[in-house]
Amino acid sequence: MNEHTTLLHNMSAPPKTVVKYSGLSDLAPLTGPGESGVTGIRFKKTDIYGVPLRFRLGARYADLTLDKLFASLGHEPVADVERRLFELINARAQELPLPDGCAVIPGRSDSQVIWEDPLTALAILAKCSDYVWLRTKTPTIHAALRRNTVTLLVPPQFAARIPELQSLYRPASP
Repeated sequence: MNEHTTLLHNMSAPPKTVVKYSGLSDLAPLTGPGESGVTGIRFKKTDIYGVPLRFRLGARYADLTLDKLFASLGHEPVADVERRLFELINARAQELPLPDGCAVIPGRSDSQVIWEDPLTALAILAKCSDYVWLRTKTPTIHAALRRNTVTLLVPPQFAARIPELQSLYRPASP
């Protein structure tokens, strides 16, 4: 095969673009000579930046087959249950007033539970990993049933737009 592509010449070259995010740099001031970070870094004790929202499916869903899960959501049997569950999960995920991605954090005692319906919990649980929830992720229903509960960290700008949180959360004025 003698075909060459324009990308092959670049395969071992280091990238020339550096992406740097310093939006939270004040939470980790550098310490030591020259404050370069080489000799030490310490983190300020701070609360989280955002609103923790907890989603729980409930233990009674853990061992359900897809057919029984579909029926427990109030739907009549269909030929392709998995496809229909994917459609329901994706539709609910699109309706949620959340950002397209949220960090998954360890459960907290101050987490808010604002949506308790099983379809919402399934839409969150089926589209998250151990670290992130992504609206456009392909649902993994069996992983959602095993996971059962998750806490998302919703940025303040998005939390302020959620009607169920408006009485509890007021963003800081500039």
